[in-house]
Amino acid sequence: MKKWTFVLIFILLLLPLNTVFAKIDTQEGRELTATVATYNLHAGIGTDGKYDLDRIAATIRDMGADVIGLQEVDVHWGDRSNNENTIKLLAEKLDMDYFFAPIYDFDPASDDEPRRQYGVAILSKYPILSAENRDITRLSTQDPNPEPKPAPGFLEAQININGAHVWFYVTHLDYRGDPSVREMQVQDMLDVMSEHQYNILVGDMNAAPDAEELQPLFHWFNDAWAMTESGDGYTYPAVSPVKRIDMILASPRMKVKNTQVYSSLASDHLPVTADITLVRGSHSLTTDGMKILVEAFLENDEIASEEAAHALTMHLQALHYYESHSMKDKMIKHLGTFAGLLQQLKINGAISEHAYTILQEDADYLQEKWESK
Repeated sequence: MKKWTFVLIFILLLLPLNTVFAKIDTQEGRELTATVATYNLHAGIGTDGKYDLDRIAATIRDMGADVIGLQEVDVHWGDRSNNENTIKLLAEKLDMDYFFAPIYDFDPASDDEPRRQYGVAILSKYPILSAENRDITRLSTQDPNPEPKPAPGFLEAQININGAHVWFYVTHLDYRGDPSVREMQVQDMLDVMSEHQYNILVGDMNAAPDAEELQPLFHWFNDAWAMTESGDGYTYPAVSPVKRIDMILASPRMKVKNTQVYSSLASDHLPVTADITLVRGSHSLTTDGMKILVEAFLENDEIASEEAAHALTMHLQALHYYESHSMKDKMIKHLGTFAGLLQQLKINGAISEHAYTILQEDADYLQEKWESK
């Protein structure tokens, strides 16, 4: 206890009084809650075997989600969905922005018809700042002799959610019993998502949360449903569901408040929503995001004590003051001191290797960012 008291006093002596005691642009004032969702549409075909896009739209409307990741989306694919552009029609019915990322993209039957496409999509009430269709390993269902190889269909979008800039990813993993392709897909997704840090991943994982191939995801993301302990969370099949394979995963920098599975027979899957607290800002990495990380690491026992977490949080509060006032020299100096504190915690066994690595990478990023200003 004496050791931590000394650390806290040392940090407080480094801070100007108006940094410690004044409420300047607090994180609480910059927080907002958004509802995100994932929904496998089954091409708009319900449990009764009928295609009904109005029924899908009504289900999505009832969820009240701000951003929704969709799987099994047809765009002029065939008779099963009336050759319609289902994502465009849904966006019009719901008055939302959208982006479509085809997994399959085939020539039409005749030159005067549009291309046949099938994949994943996003609907958003908020502006989509950028979007891209990224490759991950796939084993094609359209090839009689498929081999695992990179293919499109992993949707990446940056969204401005009322001032919080979030990277939103939509996936649909391999359905086969052999997990080897899913293992490759998980690693590919992590490689893509490592380019950003303020991320939400949603999708049909085609595997249960305890599946070994999914565990690397939970090393870097929080399973929203598990965070709220809201029951079994089963989503498949829609009638008498027995599996939880449709998931929402959030960066540890975000807080999950509520989750819900919605009852609907519009598809063979049930949709899932999560209320997630975000911090405003055009950030992947900010001092506010790092404070949320510290809270998450403390809750997950990756920081050994409240005293250690408080020492980190107090230092980040000072850094936030310098950050919000564009005090370059102070930022650079105190980021170095923060790195020293992390190192001391690591030496004393007060922080896990995982938590240390993440926070140190964030500090290094901010250091480089401010030194280049």
